[in-house]
Amino acid sequence: MRPIVKIEKLVFGGDGLARLPDGKVVFVPYSIPGEVLQIRITKDYGDYAEAEIDKILEESTFRRKPICPYYKICGGCQLQHITYEAQLKIKKEILYDTFNRLGWKEDIPLEKIVPSPKEFHYRNRLRLHVENAQLKMGFVKRKSYEVLKIEKCYLAEGILNEILSKLYKNPSWVKLSIYSKRVKIESSPEENKATLIFWTSLKPLEEDIEGLIEIKEIKSVFYWMKGRHPEGPFPKGSSFGGRRVFKNIDSIFYYVQPGVFVQTNWNINCAIMETIRSWNLDYENVLDLHAGIGNFIFPLLINKEAKKFLGVDTDLRAIEDGLYIAEKQEINGRLDLRNMSAMEALYEALKMGEIYDLVLLDPPRGGCKELLRLLPEVARKYIIYISCDAPTFVRDIKILKEKYDLKKLVLFDMFPQTYHFELVGLLEKKV
Repeated sequence: MRPIVKIEKLVFGGDGLARLPDGKVVFVPYSIPGEVLQIRITKDYGDYAEAEIDKILEESTFRRKPICPYYKICGGCQLQHITYEAQLKIKKEILYDTFNRLGWKEDIPLEKIVPSPKEFHYRNRLRLHVENAQLKMGFVKRKSYEVLKIEKCYLAEGILNEILSKLYKNPSWVKLSIYSKRVKIESSPEENKATLIFWTSLKPLEEDIEGLIEIKEIKSVFYWMKGRHPEGPFPKGSSFGGRRVFKNIDSIFYYVQPGVFVQTNWNINCAIMETIRSWNLDYENVLDLHAGIGNFIFPLLINKEAKKFLGVDTDLRAIEDGLYIAEKQEINGRLDLRNMSAMEALYEALKMGEIYDLVLLDPPRGGCKELLRLLPEVARKYIIYISCDAPTFVRDIKILKEKYDLKKLVLFDMFPQTYHFELVGLLEKKV
């Protein structure tokens, strides 16, 4: 007989948590808190189990029909079956649950939750695996290594889907895909165009590149075989060296090479800038340890009294873009961008006896635990920690709380329809 359970909550990862009649925890994907379900156990790990919904006995009022035909097959989305308003409440609950589960004892100073202006079609890039036996571009299937062919992604901006659909019919791309393992389409919103970069094992013929450029929505094409820089742009005369163009909250234009990281939801990225600005922090010098193109440093330059801004990143191309932006916008000499690691920058600051009023952290999903021992010696007043992974964020600020207080926290819904969200925390050094 298949067990009947009631979903207690959604956990980090997007699955519903329930308990079997014997008390064992079971995780049920595509469920909603409060629902009563008949389930089928798919895997028993001893101390917990995984299951699938067999039948919904009591359905949540927040349940809706997903609009994407790939939902539940593609591994990209976990929450499309839930209304957007409910998604935001669930993410707040997941945030608090993460803090509590990891042993946070203090108050959680959550100021607000910032929803995405776009529930769908907010992603400014598509990164697709390419399988060449039968032209297939797509994402990895849920709990699988198999590529699912995608003809339209409902999270992607419209122009990206237009290009994707034309690639399937483009004779040049059909030929090039035989030697390609992945392709990335990235929008340039200020030009209403997109760039295309693909990874290939064989140098493309010039005529095939020209065939790709015939897709009118494509601004420029690059390809990558080896080395630190891809080949391109094609055509050679592409504006700004083929870079994508974005505009920040101060109407500073960002010029970004294909493949260089920018936040995937630009509206939320600008909302983060606005929030940091609204805190009116008192700083004379700033160190950004994961600067990229200088995304969060440029909005801080509005403080005319501040004397020094140093941003570092291991991505040489991102630093090149930051310097290009500064030159094009005629940013003055207060800004210094360097191709070096965060740890190198901290060691150098310690060696030179330099301290910074404000240190920005925007690390990869794994966090930045390795930096935390040195940070108190360098960050004199504030740390702003930007994170796309709640568990590593909590882990790291727990280490910092001996010397810093978590003063403010904001949840930004950077990734609607998924369990992911962005956190921005303000830490202030204890007196």
